Amino acid sequence: MDQSMDLGSQPAGQPPEKPPQAQPQPKPQPPAYEFSANQNETIRVLASRMKFVGIFYVAVSVLFGFFGLVALLFAPLVGIAYLIAIVPQLLIGIWTTNAASSFRQIVDTKGHDIPSLMNALISLRKLYTLQFWLLILALIFIVLAIAAGIFLWTSGLLPIPVESTTVTMLAL
Repeated sequence: MDQSMDLGSQPAGQPPEKPPQAQPQPKPQPPAYEFSANQNETIRVLASRMKFVGIFYVAVSVLFGFFGLVALLFAPLVGIAYLIAIVPQLLIGIWTTNAASSFRQIVDTKGHDIPSLMNALISLRKLYTLQFWLLILALIFIVLAIAAGIFLWTSGLLPIPVESTTVTMLAL
């Protein structure tokens, strides 16, 4: 018996044809949200001020970065401290500028308000996550410094001359 007959009407050596599949229909898109004129004005002013602040942070970071590079020549530890200190400030400036641009796109474009808003919020989330962890780190250093001061004072390693301290009472 001929095997080409077992495959139906297909000629020998040809792969079997796939039955036609229904094409998935795209989901209907909801109408794009647009902010009102008053809301756009509020967003425009916010974007303008954020852009100024972001550019200022970037400019000051670049200036201090230059000082840090010069300081590397004369006092390497000071130069390194400057360069380390500008990194968070530079990131704050960049992310603020990015958020400002996304907010400005809300005002300047039609039909893309929500994606632009989400981009702005992503930049702000990065900014505030950085500030959150910097504050946590600063608080840890403050607590450690206070604990070290108390330990050194109570153990006598940090003498505070009592005799030279005077307490003045105000007489009424």
